[in-house]
Amino acid sequence: MKCPYCGNPDTKVVDSRPVEEGLAIRRRRECDKCHKRFTTFEKIENSLLVVIKSDGTRESFDRNKRSEEHTSE
Repeated sequence: MKCPYCGNPDTKVVDSRPVEEGLAIRRRRECDKCHKRFTTFEKIENSLLVVIKSDGTRESFDRNKRSEEHTSE
């Protein structure tokens, strides 16, 4: 993780704890060079898959909806 103060790429995690009912992690970090501390939050992003049809329209991906060509494998 790059230090936001001096740009040093080497930092260490000082403290780590779950937040938002365990859906994210809050980390206190310290820069190895300037020794300033900063906080980062790590959270999983759930992005939906979208299929772009040949006519340009978009629809949500449906795992159960596959062409016959792929179901015969």
